[in-house]
Amino acid sequence: MNVPPPAPPQPVIPNAAEDPFGAMNAMAAVHTVHRAPEIVIVNDGKPVENVGASGRGTSIAKLVAPAVVALAIGIGIGQIAKGANIYNQGLKDARTILGDDKAASTVRSVKKALSELDGVLDEMKTRNGYRPDTDADKKLAELAARLDVKSGTVFRTAGAVDPEVSGQIMAFYAGVVEVKGMLDTHEKAAKFDDLALAAGKTAGAAAAVKESENAVLAGAGAVRYGALIQAPSAADGGDLGVKIVELGPPYCGNNLATSGKCDNNEQPSAFAYRGEPGAAWTKGDLQTQGSDAIPTKKLVLLLPNGMRDALIKGSQASASEAYYMKRLKNVTDRTKKLIDDANKLEQRLQAESSKSARFSFFL
Repeated sequence: MNVPPPAPPQPVIPNAAEDPFGAMNAMAAVHTVHRAPEIVIVNDGKPVENVGASGRGTSIAKLVAPAVVALAIGIGIGQIAKGANIYNQGLKDARTILGDDKAASTVRSVKKALSELDGVLDEMKTRNGYRPDTDADKKLAELAARLDVKSGTVFRTAGAVDPEVSGQIMAFYAGVVEVKGMLDTHEKAAKFDDLALAAGKTAGAAAAVKESENAVLAGAGAVRYGALIQAPSAADGGDLGVKIVELGPPYCGNNLATSGKCDNNEQPSAFAYRGEPGAAWTKGDLQTQGSDAIPTKKLVLLLPNGMRDALIKGSQASASEAYYMKRLKNVTDRTKKLIDDANKLEQRLQAESSKSARFSFFL
């Protein structure tokens, strides 16, 4: 059996109170002296403070990197959503502006009003060549009111529509405003023209031959003015030309028929005429046939045309009527062009509004 050797006896440490120096020497002998840890200094060329800063920078970078990535993703999603929202708003605006024919200020509603306006104008042209018509003027005023487009609302709604389509919309509604302005101007001018036109109408009615004055001329729709052809010989003297004269009652044989017609349906033998207002009647022959030449000293009727009517109605009434007709001709031309623009715009808006909406992250 092996028994470990006994530990060497420890030296007796004197009482420090009695022998302090001895106690210190004994304690120094008991404890083994260990070598102090060796410190190796390495010079890497960096200031001491940068060592700590590098560690902190690495830690901050690890925290910031995920945040930067998340921010970039968020910005990308936001841009996609923004573009989708603008696109979808453009589709909505296109549908709103196209609308239907019962909603005010929509393309279809305005187009319907323009088509009705075109119909009224074509009817006036066919019936009397755009001559003054109070009943037609009332219809034009009603249609002008329907062309009172809320342009501010339209342009504000069209803000998200494709720029090319937006340009078509603005051009179309600008044309609508132009046509409405032309109709408004016509309505105001027509009111001022009424007096002149009424005076001209009165003069035109007064110039028409009544049956009680001359039944034959009244039946032919003639006016009370005619022309006397003069071609005097050198011996007779006088001027060569045409003289405007007033036509009067017929002659039955040698008698002037003041009743306007001959008895027993007898045809007149001649017609009365005079070259000066209020002068006595002169007997003359009315020329109603002839192909190559008309004898002199014969009466001929004035055929209906604008110049004859202008002479009868007076210059003021004639000018008012001429301007009236010109205004409506211009409105007709502009309206037809605008209807064509409306058809093109309607097709474009229909195509735009039929597109599918895009997905958006923010609905």
